[in-house]
Amino acid sequence: MSINCLDKYMAFYNKMRSGRLICSFILLISLILTSNCAFAQDNTTVATPTIALRLLDLDGDNLNDAEFENNNIKLIISSKNGSISFYYLKGTNFEENLYPPNLENLGYSFEESTKKVFVFDTSDNIFANTNFNIEVEKQDESEVIISAKANIPTTVDDNTPDSKSVGLTRRYILSNKGYILKIDNVITNLKEKLINIGNENDGSFSLQYGPGIFMEPYGPTSLIGLKDEGESDLYSSAESLTDKGKKNYCGIGLKDQYFCVLMESDQQLSISAIASKTSNVNEGKRQMDTRFLKCTLPKFNLGAKESRNFVFKIYAGPLILNELHKINRTKIADNGWLVRQMLEVLRFFYSLIPNYGIAIILLTLLVRLILYPLTLKQTKEMAKMQKIQPKVKALQDKYKDDPQRLNEEVMKLYTKNRVNPLGGCLPMLLQLPIIMALFNTFRNAVELRKASFLWMSDLSKGDPYLILPIAIAALMYYQQNKATTDAQQRQAMAFMPIMMLFITFSLPSGLLVYWFASSILGILQQLQANHYMANMKEEY
Repeated sequence: MSINCLDKYMAFYNKMRSGRLICSFILLISLILTSNCAFAQDNTTVATPTIALRLLDLDGDNLNDAEFENNNIKLIISSKNGSISFYYLKGTNFEENLYPPNLENLGYSFEESTKKVFVFDTSDNIFANTNFNIEVEKQDESEVIISAKANIPTTVDDNTPDSKSVGLTRRYILSNKGYILKIDNVITNLKEKLINIGNENDGSFSLQYGPGIFMEPYGPTSLIGLKDEGESDLYSSAESLTDKGKKNYCGIGLKDQYFCVLMESDQQLSISAIASKTSNVNEGKRQMDTRFLKCTLPKFNLGAKESRNFVFKIYAGPLILNELHKINRTKIADNGWLVRQMLEVLRFFYSLIPNYGIAIILLTLLVRLILYPLTLKQTKEMAKMQKIQPKVKALQDKYKDDPQRLNEEVMKLYTKNRVNPLGGCLPMLLQLPIIMALFNTFRNAVELRKASFLWMSDLSKGDPYLILPIAIAALMYYQQNKATTDAQQRQAMAFMPIMMLFITFSLPSGLLVYWFASSILGILQQLQANHYMANMKEEY
């Protein structure tokens, strides 16, 4: 009885080492998950859209302000300037103020001229110190329209300056879904004769946003020149964007690793940006880059009692392709077809098991399974090369003085044994696009922001205890020692784990989870490769 048990155990062990049982297990798990796909989608609960709208005095000027909230955002429209004074992103991964910047609470100060969030004004600041009457024009299941009308004298005569003869009504069109809002500005000439609005140098009306995107993790930002048909140009400096901003653009934007602010119009306009730095009053040496964006309409004329409207479309939220698709701006966050597919698979696994750490591990398993035929092909080619290596060495000794004959004989040997000298490299090259796509997926997935897994509270930030970087470096050291028995090669590669530790310690934890899981699977595949090569040597 004990002998039979031992035989069964050894048979099971050999199957494990050959890798067939591992692959079968991974395939079984994948099939189970796939079969549950329809069930999971049918039973996914969708949050009921809610719209909360209140008119109340929030800034103490005895005029009502508007507080609006849907499933994605919460904002306040102030009666002091008819603009947005508060913009809050909602959701598990995005729960944070976009405006005012949270950095103010950490000791950073911003110039007042840069603290503007979707402020609309004229080149000569007609409405800079004007209060607005705020009312609700429309509220239904699809959208809310809030109007803000400037409190200005409506009685004018021919002696009134043109700059004091303009009325403004601003209409905010807010949806109960997403992060998109429209601002329709209606400009009215109160005179009985034609007036000029703006000038050649400064334009007329402008929409402004500042001081930037300051949401954790704080990182570099890129300026965006928005074109028609969803096209755009990226700029690293405000000067380079401003130099080219007087033509071919319909808007301006700013994005960081996970979020963006986009302002555009169907009117002809010019765009510009101002860059500056703000310092921490508590830590004088630490500075943050600020960005102040501006869309400016050209000068125009208004006939007697004529009105003209300028509509701006704004997106302020996370870089989610499904949301950006609604405004035809997916290219801003699109890292390629392969990255999109992997992100969809990651979301699918998350719908099955609502934890992005586990979803990353499942995606890693699936990718390793897809790449397994290439890995197996690479292993077999390497084993063939090792098998005939003694014969190659013999030929090198025999024809060491005749390189041409040596090449001919080696190629004959390869042909006879059906060995492709590039066979071990080609599968590795085919895997590179997938590996790069995985890297970009985990580095840029906003879904990982503030997502927790085990001891990591935020998968978009580095490992707080450096457990994964150390583990990855240790696994690399182990793989190197198993891959070769040559002492000189081991010594030459000894610095690689140390380099790996320095490379990975600041990477997002989500990427490290993938890297660690992939390393574990790589070791299992290496054990299989060693077993396969040992069998080849025995056959030889």
